[in-house]
Amino acid sequence: MPVIVHIGYPKTATTWLQKRYFPNIKNFNYISFLEVNKLFIDTDFFTFNAQNTRMELLANSKDGNLLLSSEFITTAINAHWHHGYYSAGVAQKIHATFPDATIVVFIRRQQSLICSAYQQYLKNGGTYGFRRWLYSGDVFCSEHLYYDRMVEFYDNLFGEKQVRVYFYEDFKEDSNGFLTSLNNDLGLVVDMNSISLKPENVGLRRMIIPLLFLVNHFYKKPIGLKRYIIHVPGMTSVGKGIYKFINPLPLFGNFLSEDKMLKPKDKLKLHDFYSESNRRLANRVGLERLNHHGYYL
Repeated sequence: MPVIVHIGYPKTATTWLQKRYFPNIKNFNYISFLEVNKLFIDTDFFTFNAQNTRMELLANSKDGNLLLSSEFITTAINAHWHHGYYSAGVAQKIHATFPDATIVVFIRRQQSLICSAYQQYLKNGGTYGFRRWLYSGDVFCSEHLYYDRMVEFYDNLFGEKQVRVYFYEDFKEDSNGFLTSLNNDLGLVVDMNSISLKPENVGLRRMIIPLLFLVNHFYKKPIGLKRYIIHVPGMTSVGKGIYKFINPLPLFGNFLSEDKMLKPKDKLKLHDFYSESNRRLANRVGLERLNHHGYYL
């Protein structure tokens, strides 16, 4: 009974995988993030019943092959890191339920993921400026992207052979080639002709940022992660409308880029913070691959 658990990271084409790819896998029963969150995240650690969870999931499976996916397993990127306790507890729940599972981890250059995550924060209603978001620790925590620590934790739980680490950059460079390799590696049967490679999420255009900042100050969501002046019902829809209808228009400038968002001093700080972790990760995934994709080393 093969079980695959995709744990994220966030901002590594996770939404595309969950909407366009995983549901089209023919030989695995796909369990969406909503169900995964309900069973493994929104449950008390000390009262969690692994046997009941296992039985519930298998009861809904047509052939016993399960593919579970939720980027929240590694902790939502804009929900603080909680010093790793959150993700460690969920990992232990998964291991107690499916000790022989194959764990799938997607990683992305930290400096690239950070820029994408901040834009997602704005889309979700955030009001912090980029550097306050990046450095305050109120929303984003840099330790979240110590990939070597997360991979090592899962290696120790499941065994290194059962933990597969994939590069988001490989997917972006050659989507068809990457997916063919992924299918072979994990034993997935997919009709590739039915798969659309159109991205689910795109970045923000430079000139809509002031509009989002303005609108986002007039509703509470997300609570505790922003400042707001007063809550005006319906403003969430206005914010979503800006992103959906205005953001696609070239009139509103170029899309935000990593080089435009990160100043030289930011890049230096991030390099100093992540290079040691990435060098440790190189022992697991290969120095050449990290260097090829521009990870700080």
